[in-house]
Amino acid sequence: MDASLPRKSPSKAATVFRVTSGNFLEMFDFFLFGFYATHLAAAFFPVHDPFASLMLTFGTFGAGFLMRPLGAIILGAYVDKIGRRKGLILTLVIMSFGTILVAFVPGYATIGLLAPLLVLIGRLLQGFSAGVELGGVSVYLSEMATP
Repeated sequence: MDASLPRKSPSKAATVFRVTSGNFLEMFDFFLFGFYATHLAAAFFPVHDPFASLMLTFGTFGAGFLMRPLGAIILGAYVDKIGRRKGLILTLVIMSFGTILVAFVPGYATIGLLAPLLVLIGRLLQGFSAGVELGGVSVYLSEMATP
């Protein structure tokens, strides 16, 4: 094999697919949390009043959205320094940590108050990374679209 052969770069379509599928999975996770709020309320916020339990779950859901501006400010400046591609990878890694944390936290019956706290931390991580990811994806895709 000749070492002087040029490396084949991935097609633009493949890159667009990878970038947009990452964005889709991020938004799908937000959708699932809201959709299964009643089940999550029973598992992580079991109080005597089901309405209060549901409101605590939606408060946790909303906390992810409140972290978006902070993530955009902090990670946005960092992504501008390290580059779009590395920045997108970083945001997806942070998002995956938050998602894995939420997915594998045992319920309130198992670990008590630590369960809702860990779910909240996971949602905050997800919101933090989502704040910069959408803007980063938009800029990255527009840079790729130029000839």
